[in-house]
Amino acid sequence: MKKTTKNAKETEAFAAELLKKYPKAKWWLLYGDLGAGKTTFVKGFAKALGIEKMKVKSPTFTLIEDHGDIVHVDLYRLSAPDPSVEEQLEEHAAQKKIMLVEWPERMSKKPPKDTVVLHFTHHGKDERIIEVIPPESAS
Repeated sequence: MKKTTKNAKETEAFAAELLKKYPKAKWWLLYGDLGAGKTTFVKGFAKALGIEKMKVKSPTFTLIEDHGDIVHVDLYRLSAPDPSVEEQLEEHAAQKKIMLVEWPERMSKKPPKDTVVLHFTHHGKDERIIEVIPPESAS
């Protein structure tokens, strides 16, 4: 499935739609270049869960931000998989939290079957194309 969003508000709304469509998914992997809309998507996702979206920022320097029901991860600064970071991710996941991971290609472990994969690409100034690969368990 592909969706074109014309602005940040539509990207956030699409996140809420996908949360409703895949409510059991615990891992969300967000691929895309810098500025492609990944953090905007996470803000919409958080808002749909009742988390104040202003609290959600890109955790580029901290890598992991725990927002209660969701954990926002940004692995951009890693040049290779980091066992200590991956251990922290596993600890959060074991608590049944929803894991939203930007730059997941920098993880070494394969995600579980209940994973939604999203590919973000720029398409014009504010437009984004978001390709959704649903979890295996929903196929």
